[in-house]
Amino acid sequence: MNILPKSQYEKIFNGSQITTQHIKLVLEEAGISSIIRDDGQSALRGGFGVAHTNDVTLLVNKKDVLKAKHIVTSTLEKIETEKISDQDLEALSQQNDPVISMTKPAQKKETYRRSPFNLFINVALIIYSAWRLSPLLKGETLSTLRIVASSGIIIFCTWTVISHFSQKKA
Repeated sequence: MNILPKSQYEKIFNGSQITTQHIKLVLEEAGISSIIRDDGQSALRGGFGVAHTNDVTLLVNKKDVLKAKHIVTSTLEKIETEKISDQDLEALSQQNDPVISMTKPAQKKETYRRSPFNLFINVALIIYSAWRLSPLLKGETLSTLRIVASSGIIIFCTWTVISHFSQKKA
């Protein structure tokens, strides 16, 4: 059953995704436009496909069917006759592919720079937390929470101010 009974496209090949993509590229080089129909992928994307085959269909315009079938036949014969040996595959896998191994140009690492207002707030918090702990110098007792919180603020804010000034300027 054909979904589109009066379609301008005709099926010329049914096979694996990789082989179908290769044939599509060969057809495009010959000037023939084609469409790949993957019913399994469509079913999965629709949410109701669970088990499907890996076969996909290649469709071409009806006016190009004869030429396309000839190209498909010759391409499949070429694929069959040019089987690559295991040693050649191993050698190819050891080669560096320039497309894969190409690295991005070195980019400057962006460093976070604190604003002067942020530095002012950090220094103010250090001074305020030290003032909150000053009764300890006179021998007075303070709550443990006050000591832990103020000490934590002093340590954190001191660390941020020191790290700000120790970073190399870009």
